[in-house]
Amino acid sequence: MEKEKNIIDGEKLRRLAEEALEEAPDNHGDLSRISLEKLTGLIHMLRVHQIELKMQNEELRRVQGELEKALDRYSHLYDFAPVGYFTVSENGIVVEANLTAATLLEMERSALVGSPFSRFVLREDQDILYFHRKHLLETNKPQSCRLRLVKKCSSEFCANLEWTIVEDGDGGLRQIRIVASDVTEQKELENKVRQARKMQAIGTIAGGIAHQFNNALHIITSRIDLLEMDFPGDENISKSAKEIKKSAFRMAQLTAQLLAYARGGKYHAKTVSLSDFVRETLSLVRHVVDSSIHVDLDLPLDILNVKIDLIQFQMVLSAVLVNASEAMAGEGNIRIACRNEIITEDIDGNSPKLTHGNYACLVIADDGKGMNEETNKRVFEPFFTTKAEGRGLGLAAAYGIVKNHDGWISVDSELSKGTVVKIYLPAIEAAVKEDAKSKPKAEPIKGLGNMLVIEDEELVMEATREMLERLGYRVLEAKTGKEAIDIVQTFDGDIDLAMLDILLPGMNGDSIYPLLMKARPNLKVIVFSGYSIDGPAQKILNAGAEDFIQKPFTLVDLSEKLKKILGGDQRFGKQTAPNG
Repeated sequence: MEKEKNIIDGEKLRRLAEEALEEAPDNHGDLSRISLEKLTGLIHMLRVHQIELKMQNEELRRVQGELEKALDRYSHLYDFAPVGYFTVSENGIVVEANLTAATLLEMERSALVGSPFSRFVLREDQDILYFHRKHLLETNKPQSCRLRLVKKCSSEFCANLEWTIVEDGDGGLRQIRIVASDVTEQKELENKVRQARKMQAIGTIAGGIAHQFNNALHIITSRIDLLEMDFPGDENISKSAKEIKKSAFRMAQLTAQLLAYARGGKYHAKTVSLSDFVRETLSLVRHVVDSSIHVDLDLPLDILNVKIDLIQFQMVLSAVLVNASEAMAGEGNIRIACRNEIITEDIDGNSPKLTHGNYACLVIADDGKGMNEETNKRVFEPFFTTKAEGRGLGLAAAYGIVKNHDGWISVDSELSKGTVVKIYLPAIEAAVKEDAKSKPKAEPIKGLGNMLVIEDEELVMEATREMLERLGYRVLEAKTGKEAIDIVQTFDGDIDLAMLDILLPGMNGDSIYPLLMKARPNLKVIVFSGYSIDGPAQKILNAGAEDFIQKPFTLVDLSEKLKKILGGDQRFGKQTAPNG
């Protein structure tokens, strides 16, 4: 409206001026004969118009200033946006890019403009680029993809690209706007989450396998115990039974490793002699060392005791031996030694800051190819390996386990001179050796009472029932939670103890336990399972169950557990027959 008003005023002023000139006698510019009234009007109009022009100029300068400020703000937002902006022609040439885009690629902006965008895409991901560009141009629909871009220094990073079509006002020239963001950290986090889920799934599978395996081993070991009771004087049977039982419990140790893996790093520490632990563990992990490599042992009997999770440290020993074995091409030597040490100062320049005092030290030395200084510094880094395909637990995990036991692990290595790994663990007390020959053989303790066994696997039920019957107990059987509840509600007599499995049809042990307690508040319960004490078993124990026994167990183990729970003398249960 203001612009139209100015145009009208200008036309009016021009018309008045032309009329004034026409009134002049000679019409040659002599204005002396124009009336004073008209001249005054013209001058006034000129002055008004002059002021209006001045005001318009000031307004134009103000608007221009605001436009320049807005342009500066836009340029700043564009250049320093948290994402990179690329404007690319239809044939893939970079027309424009912001500073963030240049920073992502570690290049000058001028070097980007005029270059093919494909130049900055990793060769292996070129097909992804061409597919999305082609689809965008054909459909005009926004595209999104993730590929790897290459920096000036040739390093690569993962980028998320958002593609859109940009057209000029007439719908003629088409360009592609690409919004790029670095998602390397996001991708690494996604990989970690994916790996964690995969490991959780593997752990669940491992736990399930160990559970089934322990059930099978329980049948074997219980039958061996019963066989020995049936033929107490038969040396041949006794010898064979001893070897079968020894092998069965060695397999039980392997399933314990699976369960330790499944429980995700929870520790169950026991006090053992470090020498005894190494000696017994080597029979389980010797297979990780190449048969052509000689293993020399120096395991004195007077080595101090340590408190460790046996399964976790079996993994540590296995990891160190794997690294020692792979360091040797063909034949070689590994020396494993234990010694007592008193720590009064820092062990080495890395200053592990161990509490001063007595320690048991495990030393594993090999004469392999050794490591250079740079590799030696990184041996405890997660996922670090010098091999094309890593295997075993890895020294990073071994480091974590040792540290969690208040210990210290160090690696000293030189090229062509081999490697020495030292593990320091706090000593508990001096090891007291007992002559195995003088130790009397433990005998099962018999008792009386009614036992409810809640177990769905028929062979496990039969083996457990016969073990309890040999110990003098009467056995009530339940294969499901519903059967167990029916028995505790309807049995006309005392039930001294229930042995409760964890996984049962229709209702698991943690759901059955409170129903048992509701029916018989004084009922004592032992959780027995092929799974470890963690998880559902611990939940039932926390709810009030008396104890836990893990399959496989011996007749002696079972009798001692029953004595512990039911009473102090041999006749710790009472036999109660149902009425009728």
